[in-house]
Amino acid sequence: MKHTPHLDSAPSTPGKFKMDKSPFIHHRLRWHSSPFAKLTFWSLVFLGLILMFFFHCSPSNSNSSPTSSSFSDYSTFSWGGPQWEKRVWSSAKVRASNGISVLVTGAAGFVGTHVSAALKKRGDGVLGLDNFND
Repeated sequence: MKHTPHLDSAPSTPGKFKMDKSPFIHHRLRWHSSPFAKLTFWSLVFLGLILMFFFHCSPSNSNSSPTSSSFSDYSTFSWGGPQWEKRVWSSAKVRASNGISVLVTGAAGFVGTHVSAALKKRGDGVLGLDNFND
């Protein structure tokens, strides 16, 4: 019997031979396995849920208690008049012995709100002023 070396390297059955695959094919197809892609995906999902919440929720006008103050309570006061002046004077009244009365411009913004809250907590009188482009 004649020995043929090229036939010895071939498998006896076709099902036993598997071709080598590149390991980079799986990484290209499985983009969702990278940590950055997962973080980006879940951040976008979370941001979408927040936006849906803010755009689809209608503001509630009901108060939990009659003494609680909400934005609707403040919006019922028209500009000027005795009730409005009383609220302004009450807000600007100094409550601490060494406190001062402060005018905070841009009081409806992020920084102005936090500055006003810190000054009130310290005992200072605060008068907030903001331009709503009306």
